[in-house]
Amino acid sequence: MTDVSENIETVAPPGWQIDRRDFLKLSAAAFLGGVTGACSSTTSPATVRSPLRFGLVTDSHYADANARGTRFYRESLAKVREAVDRLRTERVEFLAMLGDMKDMADGEPEAKTFSHLVAIEQEIRRFGGPTYHVLGNHDMDNLSKAQVVAHVENTGIPRGRSYYSFRRGGLRFIVLDATYDHNGRDYDHGKFDWRDANIPPPQLAWLQAELTRGAEPTIVFVHQRLDGNGHASIRNREAVRQALEASGQVLAVFQGHDHPGGYTLINGIHYYTLRAVIEGSGAANNAYAVVDVGADLGITVTGYRRAVTMALAHGGPVAAVADGR
Repeated sequence: MTDVSENIETVAPPGWQIDRRDFLKLSAAAFLGGVTGACSSTTSPATVRSPLRFGLVTDSHYADANARGTRFYRESLAKVREAVDRLRTERVEFLAMLGDMKDMADGEPEAKTFSHLVAIEQEIRRFGGPTYHVLGNHDMDNLSKAQVVAHVENTGIPRGRSYYSFRRGGLRFIVLDATYDHNGRDYDHGKFDWRDANIPPPQLAWLQAELTRGAEPTIVFVHQRLDGNGHASIRNREAVRQALEASGQVLAVFQGHDHPGGYTLINGIHYYTLRAVIEGSGAANNAYAVVDVGADLGITVTGYRRAVTMALAHGGPVAAVADGR
């Protein structure tokens, strides 16, 4: 008999992996009961719930700066403009920016860096509907966290909050902030090591308490990865994942930061890392996505340009993988 794990690369492209134990377990469940009927320890599908559609963009890194390597900073405004126009056409209910909105040129003054934040946020607000932001490490490379959260608009959330929750369409959404060092200090004006990303104890306690308030199916947004083992991952990710799994409510985590993107299934929770806007020159190298959550809590990620399209069964394995539109 062929080891199913040998076929992982046919299910997902390199970097888009399923935990081997989950793959074997959930592939067997799909064989017995069909993908959408796979058993799961997570929350049961709601009996009366309307489908929900939202949009995702991440890692625009906008700056009035010359290109460096594969990063074309000045092109991000046009790329985000395209993404916003498409998301408006697709009639998504809200737009979530997963962090690293802006960047900076070497040695530029704080006021210049702040102008990059103003410019990219202006493009995001063109969406015209609810918007939500996750903080990324580059958002504080020449600014304070207070400056950033005071300027961006998170619909229905008081100014100044860097982590928070909101509810739409019978779902709960939780936004986490990992821009803290291992001592719990805020990233501030570039005084941090981007590899030292953490969810500090007060925020972890808040997350655990939030997950006890109601039993809605839940989706989490965060910048740095909660899966993986490299520098792009949150240092105390295992403790955070334990809280998510213990709740039995979390369907998926959507992340940025790791520019090539990726995917992992861990203990019934999907971890989808969206590819970065900043990478590559020209519209063909843009990346953004529309996410549909069905009444059965199955999730379809429709990737545009270089973003990867995936169909994620509720508590089950990947049903389809394709290049973006």
